[in-house]
Amino acid sequence: MAGSDSSARAALVARLSLLGQIEATQTAVFQQRAAAHYGLGVTDMKALDVLVREGPQTAGNLAVALSLTSGAVTGVIDRLERRGMAIRTADPADRRRVVVEADHLALAGGHNVYQAIGSAFADLYAGYTVAELEFLVRHLEASAEITKRQTELLVGQSPASTPRSE
Repeated sequence: MAGSDSSARAALVARLSLLGQIEATQTAVFQQRAAAHYGLGVTDMKALDVLVREGPQTAGNLAVALSLTSGAVTGVIDRLERRGMAIRTADPADRRRVVVEADHLALAGGHNVYQAIGSAFADLYAGYTVAELEFLVRHLEASAEITKRQTELLVGQSPASTPRSE
């Protein structure tokens, strides 16, 4: 019996790993298409997500949140501002710093490509019990933290060298 449980567990862990990879790829593809819909890149959309979820950010804090250089985050802010999705102002506490915030009024007035997927997930979650939802919340919180830690470990590492064709 223990061997059967062990093999069933191994099969489930392997299936979870595969499904995680598939879900990550589908999410990346969706993010690329959603960003392209708005004439932006994925990093631009992730910056907008941070601004909407967490509120106004200094350019430096936004750069840290997205693991970007100061020059790269300036480009992101420029693109969001040009598209009318963000507003850049001088930090009242330190006029040398820039504060960026999502333009919620402009965002509310436009088409939101995320509404359909949000509704589809709401429909999915409607079929789960409270206990199942609590489990999913715990799982996603832990998954996000693992991914964050692993991403931080990659920062500063040099890319693996690729063999050259001669």
